[in-house]
Amino acid sequence: MRKFRIPQPYKNIILTTLGVILVFLIWWILALIINKTLFPGPIKTFIVLGELLGKAHTWKAIGGTLYRLIVAFALSFLAALIIGVFGGLSSTFRRILNPLVVVLRTIPTAAVIFVLIILTKPTNGLLIIDFLLMFPILYEAVVSGVKNIDKTLLDALKLDSGERTGNALTKVVIPMAWPYILLGIVQSLGLGMKVSIMSEVLCGDDRIPGLGRMINQAYQETNVPVIFAITVISIVLIAILDLLLSFLKKKFKTN
Repeated sequence: MRKFRIPQPYKNIILTTLGVILVFLIWWILALIINKTLFPGPIKTFIVLGELLGKAHTWKAIGGTLYRLIVAFALSFLAALIIGVFGGLSSTFRRILNPLVVVLRTIPTAAVIFVLIILTKPTNGLLIIDFLLMFPILYEAVVSGVKNIDKTLLDALKLDSGERTGNALTKVVIPMAWPYILLGIVQSLGLGMKVSIMSEVLCGDDRIPGLGRMINQAYQETNVPVIFAITVISIVLIAILDLLLSFLKKKFKTN
């Protein structure tokens, strides 16, 4: 007798759905145990979320946070791609740059936020913060991708036209390193979103629209349901970005 097997795509959907249900169940139980006022449950949170999504300033805040994230990501990705390719191809260049990357990766984010808020305009400071967070992640992803390219292929490129020519980099080196780069993109965008919102909270500038500013205002008003609702918005945005990148990763593999 043949065993019934659920197709893998449907199995993944079922398991993911069960995981989401488990999260909401734990959330609901915690709300009952702690205090519904201090720790609102899913129903209250989604009622407030619906109210927020019906207001124009919420969408303006979402747009402001996403805009800064995308601009900072584009700048950090371009810099990491250019510098990381040469870092992957040259051990000398990589060793020279390594201390700077280590400093950027380990420096306390909160300290950087406060210093930049003092030294620069708030908008510029928020962009720089995201850049400093995402650049090391993307740089190391590019370096790892280039370093893991088959050495015989790189040797063949050296003999042919050189491994650092425009054609070699765009047609061979970067495409071969792309799986690692894509992983770095996923990691950097998720962390970038979190730090972007945190920096908006700490900045507390009314002139800068953003989800972090909404959280700061809700905190000052002790409006916990709004904080929870904005957190749900942030999670959904990160999930959408993750799904989009997963789709691009699968498309890349099929091609």
